[in-house]
Amino acid sequence: MDLRQAYESWRDASRLASHRFSGSMFWRQVNGTDYLKRKIGRSEKSLGHRSPETENIYQSFHDGRKVAKERLRNLTNTIDIQAGIARSVGLGRVPRLIGRLLRLLDQAEILGHIRVVGTNSMFAYEALAGVHLSGEVLATSDIDLLVDARRRLRIIMDGPREKTVLGLLQSLDHSFENVQGKPYRAVNAEGFMVDLIRPQSRPPWKDEPGSLGLSGSDISPSPIEGLQWLVNCEATSTLVIDTRGYPAPIIVPDPRIWMLHKMWLSKRLMREPEKKRRDGEQALIMWRLIKETLPQYVLDDAFVAGLPKPLRESFATMQPAPTSGSPTLEDRPGDDGWEPPQPGW
Repeated sequence: MDLRQAYESWRDASRLASHRFSGSMFWRQVNGTDYLKRKIGRSEKSLGHRSPETENIYQSFHDGRKVAKERLRNLTNTIDIQAGIARSVGLGRVPRLIGRLLRLLDQAEILGHIRVVGTNSMFAYEALAGVHLSGEVLATSDIDLLVDARRRLRIIMDGPREKTVLGLLQSLDHSFENVQGKPYRAVNAEGFMVDLIRPQSRPPWKDEPGSLGLSGSDISPSPIEGLQWLVNCEATSTLVIDTRGYPAPIIVPDPRIWMLHKMWLSKRLMREPEKKRRDGEQALIMWRLIKETLPQYVLDDAFVAGLPKPLRESFATMQPAPTSGSPTLEDRPGDDGWEPPQPGW
């Protein structure tokens, strides 16, 4: 079993255990009669008085949970071993905190609702291409999470605090807190920032303030122009490996749309010069990546014809990246396909 298979099997077993076998099931005597009770969190439900049917329900629950726990233990051991191998050969690329955050978003079943955009998307694209991007092109101290504001977030977690994005972050690192004056941002004690963003309404004055609708204390996504292209395009998903060798699922926009959005940003008059330079450099690197290693993402006339006008104009300015003075593409060491891992994270 390779790391991808191990992680996906672990995730399936974990979800089965949390959904089907969460909480507890026990007998309670009421007025001299035994009743089967199921308790999940603060909610307790009676499944009926003791009978052959409820006896079977009770036995099936505890037998099934025992099997699920044993499977999880075996898969966790497999992933821990393979993570050590991945770490020893230098496959880990993603900062540990980001890897942990991605796994938690997946566990909360909102990763499909939230896409990773910005610089951290490039970890996914290099994984798809089977290369390492060298240079400072991947250096960043924040992560941008794009929310599809057309749908309401529903976080699947047991803890009441973890029903919000901020609560999820604080379950990873208790020092995360909202930034005063920037309700879309949370920052931890080390200065790592998580920004929640969404497409700007059209026209912009129709934007309404407020959070994701989970609670008044949650992070409120910031409306930003141009993000509609990233939220409307096809999603691309893969697994990346963090610096401790563990796998993390990631969902990002179609690399072609991401590339053209980056080039569009590099031409924005009001954008900071250093950010514009970096946007342009990343767009050109992605151009090379798509042309040289991702032939499944076609850049033909039909694709260009279907683009919105601003992105067609961005495409017209694209040129191959310079061969010197910029990040290069390197083969991934010791990776003969796609292998990721998980649980000592």
